Amino acid sequence: MEHTKPAARRGRPITRNREQVLEAAMNAYWRDDRAAVSVNAICVLADVSKPSLYRDFGSEDGLTEAVLERYAQTVLRPLETLLSSPASFATKLEAMIDFASQDPRMEVGCLFVKMRTTRSRFGVQTQAKLASIEAHFLECYIRLFREGAASGEWSGGIAAELAAGYLYEQLGLAVSQRAAGKSSESVRQLLGLALSVLR
Repeated sequence: MEHTKPAARRGRPITRNREQVLEAAMNAYWRDDRAAVSVNAICVLADVSKPSLYRDFGSEDGLTEAVLERYAQTVLRPLETLLSSPASFATKLEAMIDFASQDPRMEVGCLFVKMRTTRSRFGVQTQAKLASIEAHFLECYIRLFREGAASGEWSGGIAAELAAGYLYEQLGLAVSQRAAGKSSESVRQLLGLALSVLR
């Protein structure tokens, strides 16, 4: 009996690798404006076919939502861990200043901050993920100030919710300044001054 080889598939080979796509997309979106990075560009960067990408993520909205979740789990998680630690109020505040002004990954800004400032460009799934991450970190910051007040380490004389909102916006501004080309030391000084009212 004669055995025949199956016919070779035409076009780009399907190499469905979700992690590969997420890594390529996260880095591309982080480095450039997401609107300037097409699905086709992601396929080339990750060496996957467009049909396989859509099979894994459903849509471009599904891809950006998954990228945002990956970013939260890999880049923002250490900040969340710090905020949940038994470290002092002053130590946590100083570590957040370090994160925004000194972390080498923030040299190109923060992907989450970039995406939330242009949230209207995204689909429903990604907007919901942005809102969820935002609410989570605001709650972490509120807890930081409430615990600081309870331990006597913070006596800002303002509501914890107001202080949390202020901290959230100042951290976002700091990483945006780094993306705009300001030096780490300059951003550190400006952020330290801005947060001096919370010490």
